[in-house]
Amino acid sequence: MSRHADLTRRQFAQAAGVAALGSSLVPPAGLGTQDAVAGPMAADRAVSSDEPSKEEIRRQAACFQLVYDSGSRYVNDHSFVRAKDGRWHLFHIVGPVGKGCYDPGSEVSFGHAVSANLRTWQQADDVLSIAPQSRHEPHHLFAPFVCEKDGAYSLFYAGINQTLKIESMCLARSDDLYRWEKHAFNPVFRPSRNWAEYSPNSGVWGCCRDAHIMAHSGYGHILYYVTWIKGTRGRRVALGAAVSDNLVSWQDAGPVLIRDSAAGYSTTSMESPCVLARDGRYFLFYKHRNETRLVVSADPLQFTDQQDRWFSIAHAAEVLEADGAWYISSCSRDLLDLKHEKSDRTKGLFLARIQWEATGPVVAPLAPGPEVR
Repeated sequence: MSRHADLTRRQFAQAAGVAALGSSLVPPAGLGTQDAVAGPMAADRAVSSDEPSKEEIRRQAACFQLVYDSGSRYVNDHSFVRAKDGRWHLFHIVGPVGKGCYDPGSEVSFGHAVSANLRTWQQADDVLSIAPQSRHEPHHLFAPFVCEKDGAYSLFYAGINQTLKIESMCLARSDDLYRWEKHAFNPVFRPSRNWAEYSPNSGVWGCCRDAHIMAHSGYGHILYYVTWIKGTRGRRVALGAAVSDNLVSWQDAGPVLIRDSAAGYSTTSMESPCVLARDGRYFLFYKHRNETRLVVSADPLQFTDQQDRWFSIAHAAEVLEADGAWYISSCSRDLLDLKHEKSDRTKGLFLARIQWEATGPVVAPLAPGPEVR
């Protein structure tokens, strides 16, 4: 029996249940989406309305330090990977300061930098570039994620077709982190239309971006990504998952976290998932509203019914461990510009420490430094 047989029975039943709700997820006029949903979707009420104090926001801002100033170009969604020689490599969305993600010539390759200690970075040449004649990545490249398996490196990214309003999960491979070759049969993954809103020219962006890969003893590897729930016209956002033994062939596992769109906030969709396993539990950090949020589950494929909470001011955060120490990153904007109103896509990479306490992870200072004012 396949190692994914239980997934087929359990997770696809969940996905089918979501799809079966279909248009019933769209509320009548004057009725909120949470009021219109019952049954399996009622678990969405696990979302918390907590707000941090001004003191906590300022405390966290003082914890971060700018460790990579990218000059006239900005750092957005990014990924860290440690090479065979022990050095760290940063891959990130890159574009000219003053440009947006959909502007011509912006976010058409990935920035690359190298560090021995995560605190001092040397810029390297950009990697990959758009394929203007392709259907899946003619205009932009979003959100790289790099992982290592058996001495080779895999870089997952979203190819953007701005005309069709569709995102496709693509793959490139490398042996040295400098020279990359795109997979011959890209894209390697798109979400199932049984449960996800994913059709070209539908009037709603077909989302499939912000990859995060986690190795798992039962499923091989789990791919987390951003998409919409089918039939909701963007009113409900989801983090989906897929599983694979070889990082190339993926089986859709359906939605693993479902929340309402966050109208009135800078980030209405969920974005930038980062999942790690610790002490038998799975910690999912993700961007939603004007913040990074955290939800914890015993099941890496089911977070929807778990209570989440505000976690950090960080944008597009990655949480990583290096030599026994834990870190959290932020990027793109000033630390206190939570709504992206003044400094969006103008900054480089920030870093702070993570301390694990009895109540869970807490953002801590990278090193003593001046108070942020």
